[in-house]
Amino acid sequence: MAYIWYCSLTMTHKLSISSVLALSSVLFACGAEEEAASQEDDATSARTQYVDIGQFVKDADYEAWFAARRGLEQGFDNICGDTFCGGDWSNLYSLGFTCSVSSKVGKVRECLWTFAGSQEQVDGQTGAISSSIGFFECRMKPTGNASALVNAFGADPLHAQLPGLQGEVYDQLYDCFENAIGAQPLPEYTEGTYADVLDVVQGDVYEQFFSATHNAHQAFDDVCGDTFCEGEYTNLQSLRLRCSQNDQGALGECLWTIAGSDTRIDSRGWLKSTVAPFSCKIPVSGTAADLAAALSPEDNGTPLFERKLPGSNESLNDALGRCL
Repeated sequence: MAYIWYCSLTMTHKLSISSVLALSSVLFACGAEEEAASQEDDATSARTQYVDIGQFVKDADYEAWFAARRGLEQGFDNICGDTFCGGDWSNLYSLGFTCSVSSKVGKVRECLWTFAGSQEQVDGQTGAISSSIGFFECRMKPTGNASALVNAFGADPLHAQLPGLQGEVYDQLYDCFENAIGAQPLPEYTEGTYADVLDVVQGDVYEQFFSATHNAHQAFDDVCGDTFCEGEYTNLQSLRLRCSQNDQGALGECLWTIAGSDTRIDSRGWLKSTVAPFSCKIPVSGTAADLAAALSPEDNGTPLFERKLPGSNESLNDALGRCL
């Protein structure tokens, strides 16, 4: 540890040439030792095998890890509307939080929390809906081992103080949503007879349509594990189902935005996330009230994703299966 002490020297007095040369030798040695230490750390990382923390922890620690991940997502959903979701991305959703640890002793390497959100715009002339899906990566480097980390989350994971981090988990998110990964600019707005359904309908129809689309959004999570999530992307998150209608009350187009992600660990233990945006057209015709009735939360004897869509022979299963 001596080289760390030498490297913290500061010049508070005028030095002779010989002193400068001597100090230069010390600093050169410091730099060489630091570089050697860095190379040794890289070499150690290359020799060490890393795994997902969920594969490493057992028994009570596994239960604590499962509860922490669930608590993080619930906590984020609870605060997003008044914080991060108040900007350009109003529907941010968690795509998962995970950490990499060494396979033998469970030393934490890093953690990654991935999010996605969408923006949509209705073409006023045609009713077509354009979308842009953005992804966000929040990286954290807590210290210690897997057991200490999973138990540090406690009863309120979002506001937990993890070992080695400055501030709470919540504080680590502030810089994450400044730059969206993969987002594409939406086309210029065009005026016309079409608009977003929820911008024009009122009263009971508004309540029914909002409830129906929200119900479909939640139902996606229930069915995904046995259907759409068995493909290339095992982690799919529904973002928003949006529809347009014209000034006569006829539906134009419905578009469902969905985000996919897959996180792997490279040979040095760093987490690498592959993401994919999906904008799925839902074949419908009729009115907003017709679609609201078809997707009603009330059980009509047919599972929601198997019900025929108004004006179509297809179901949500058919449309999303083709898209995803």
